Formats: sequence, C-alpha cells, structure tokens
Amino acid sequence: MAWQGEWTPTRLIVTVLAISVTWNIVGNLFLPSAAYIPANLVIAAVLVVIARRAGLNPAQLGLARADLGRGVVIGLAAFLLIGLVIGLGLVVPALEEVFQDDSVGDASDFDRWFVPLVRIPLGTAVYEEVVFRSVLLGAFLVTMRRTWHAVAVTSVLFGLWHIVPAIESAGDGAVAVVGAVVGTVFVTALGGVLFGVLRTWSRSVVAPILAHTATNSLAFLAALLAIEVLD
Repeated sequence: MAWQGEWTPTRLIVTVLAISVTWNIVGNLFLPSAAYIPANLVIAAVLVVIARRAGLNPAQLGLARADLGRGVVIGLAAFLLIGLVIGLGLVVPALEEVFQDDSVGDASDFDRWFVPLVRIPLGTAVYEEVVFRSVLLGAFLVTMRRTWHAVAVTSVLFGLWHIVPAIESAGDGAVAVVGAVVGTVFVTALGGVLFGVLRTWSRSVVAPILAHTATNSLAFLAALLAIEVLD
C-alpha cells in the first residue's frame, strides 16, 4: 500500500495509541457517564478518519461493504457460542460465584436494560473494536509478515488497555490491586486474541464487535441472574 504524505506505519500506530491512551484515562477518570457513548463514538470516528488519511483502505480496516455479510454471519455464530458458554456457566454450581458482581446488583432499573443493550454495544464494543481490531490491527497487518504477530501485539495492547479500570475496581491494598491488574490484563488479552481471530477470519470488524458485545452484555445479564434468581 502507499502511505499518504508524511504518514508511515509507525507514525499512524503511535498517533492512534497516543490518542487512545489519553482518552482511556480521560474516559475512565473524568468523563461524565452521560457522555460515554457519544464521546467514544466520536473518538472512534476520528481514528478511522486518521487511518484513512494515512492510507489504509476500508478492506484493511475491516470496514468494506463486501465483507459485511460474512462479518455478520461469523459474528452472530460467535455471539451464540459465547452465550451458550455463559449459560452453561450459570448452571454449574462451582461457577455461579464467577458471575456474582455487587456493582451489577446495585444497578438501577434503568441501567439493568440500558447497560447491556445500549451502553456496552455502542460505548464499549464498537469503540474498542474500532481502536484495536480495525485501526491498530489494520496498521499492524500491513507492516508485519505474519498475521498472528499482528493479532498477538494488538491483543497485548488490548490487555494493557484495561489497567486503569482494573485499578479502579480493585479492593484495598497493593496485593489486591496487583492481583486485579494481572488477572484483568491476562483475561482481556486472551479475549483480544479471540476478537483478532474473528476479525482476520471474517475480514470484517463487525464479527468481533458482535462477539465483544456478547461477552460483556451477556456476562452482565448473567450477573443479574446469579444475584436475583439463583441466590
């Protein structure tokens, strides 16, 4: 591909990471809850515009219309599979505690439907998948010889992306914070591998968006069930 003007792969990646890291801190620590969805969608759109101006085409970003149908089919299949796994987890007594989350139980009646149906799909899944599986993965795929290298790098970055929220949700004490950070980074990096594979297999960012939505939204709903029905 031909990079535009003074753009290089390194410059694009550094620019996207700088914007994303800055916004990650702002979004987690200072952004009002009401602004979460529109602000994240604007940042995602800005990153796509930057990537396009740098020289990446829609297919390289997983945004080509020709790949949309394949992305939807594979994404829905992943959605159903993830839902099945979460559902099985709810009926295994040893795993019930995994889904119990006091913050979910404390959610208002409005948030109990708004979070899994709107906030997570639009504010979290779309935004994070555009950053990591569209723009960053697209940039790494055209600069690295092997696809799995690009998937691995973006997955590690995706794991590190969750350090700030992990610290915020950790209990008191250094041990609790370290444990929360290490566990969160490891689990989310593994999730990043799954999403990256779906993106490269389907050629569309729609597939990991649907899988990401399933992972977060269905886990939220499972937590509600674990608290209200299974107790």
